[in-house]
Amino acid sequence: MKDKEPSSLKIISQSTRPYPNTPHLSSQTPRVGPCYFPPNVLQDDDDMDQPLDLLPNPASPTSPPDTPTPTPHEITALPHPTSLITYQESKVTMSTESPVNSATKSDLSDSIHAPGNAMVDQTMDAPPSPPAARTQTAEEEAILAHLALAKANRSVLSQNGINYRTILPQFTPTPVGGFPRVHMAHSAQIFDHLDNKVLLAWFQVDHPKFMVRAFDHSGKDVSERPAIIVERLRASIAIIADFVHQEAPPIRVSPPQPQGGRGSKELPVGFLVHRISEETKNLIVNQRIWSSTDITFEALPFNCITPPELLFCLSGFTTSDVDIVRKAVVDVWAHDENRHHIDDTFSRCSFPDDEMVYKATRDFIRSVRVELLDFKITGGLSVPRFNIFATSPTNDVKTWTDLRGFLHILEYPTGLDGCGIAAALYPCQICHSLAHPRGLCPFPQTPLWNGPKLSTRIATNSSRQTGLSRGGRPGRNT
Repeated sequence: MKDKEPSSLKIISQSTRPYPNTPHLSSQTPRVGPCYFPPNVLQDDDDMDQPLDLLPNPASPTSPPDTPTPTPHEITALPHPTSLITYQESKVTMSTESPVNSATKSDLSDSIHAPGNAMVDQTMDAPPSPPAARTQTAEEEAILAHLALAKANRSVLSQNGINYRTILPQFTPTPVGGFPRVHMAHSAQIFDHLDNKVLLAWFQVDHPKFMVRAFDHSGKDVSERPAIIVERLRASIAIIADFVHQEAPPIRVSPPQPQGGRGSKELPVGFLVHRISEETKNLIVNQRIWSSTDITFEALPFNCITPPELLFCLSGFTTSDVDIVRKAVVDVWAHDENRHHIDDTFSRCSFPDDEMVYKATRDFIRSVRVELLDFKITGGLSVPRFNIFATSPTNDVKTWTDLRGFLHILEYPTGLDGCGIAAALYPCQICHSLAHPRGLCPFPQTPLWNGPKLSTRIATNSSRQTGLSRGGRPGRNT
């Protein structure tokens, strides 16, 4: 048993600090320093028989048993070359702090479970400290910015644009710049000559709904053949509805009834379309003109918000220069007496003060636009006429009507090119517009036009008259 004790001490010494600079676990209390292992404390194997005094005498009677309390002093020593423990430190400064407390404090501060701020006590119930703010990179900011607007971008791409052109093989495609405008006498002309009871019934129909007017069909045609026209309109609109929604429910087309019955001289031409989806209505109204081989119609919203731009037509000029005619119109309207009358007319509507009235008059005069109508008489002589257009600064019906009536009776003289006066306007038999006669209708010149041609009715009337001799009797060609 005596021979094994030195080996045990050697094993303890080697396990405590086997080699210099060997790291040890922080959870174990270190036993280092000269207070525990003075120089040459371990003897060679030959001297193991000598008794070992490993612990120094207590420094004071108050120290706990077996706990050394050294005083501050410096120890300089060179290790024995044959010693099992090689001392790296050649000079050690000792403090009055207890090695046990120092070792415990070092272990706690080096532990991975120690809090970040050792000076502040944290309880178990205290919430964790918020993480430090992180600065985003430019790439991260760009990605987040795009994701924030992802829904809006998907919504934009899933819808057609305002001027989107729907191409259906049954209808004439929308030309570049759109179809020509159809100018009416007033904003509610589509409801002209309609029976009041029918109009009230149409008012009570739920939206979506809109109005249509068939090309090359007069009020007499509508009155005599309403069922045929209704069926053709319904079939054409059903094709468009099926394009928007597969297996769309049947739509309704209601024919007009004239005020005063069939014997009336003035007959309506507008039809009501209802029981239709909002998407289909918007598509039809936005394109406005739909021309197929069976029927051509114009779609109009069920309202009359803005006044028409067509004011009147002037004849009497000996020039075809629209700039000369426009200057004559502007000069007449800007004359002091006429300008004051225009100011008074606008002052009776909703403009708040004189400054707004002055601005309305100025903008109205500046908006004048002139369109040439190349009328010809027998022999091919040109007798030009000019349509006068302007944009109203107000939607007040009474104000617009009074202003048009006043400007219609004025004369528009020039120094060298004659004097213009208002001429009567008659609707086109093809598109119902007041801006031109049938022979000058611009719609038949539309590329891939499926609608009525300029010579349709003329050829029909000529064929009827060719087969009749004088007195209405059939001729030889019948």
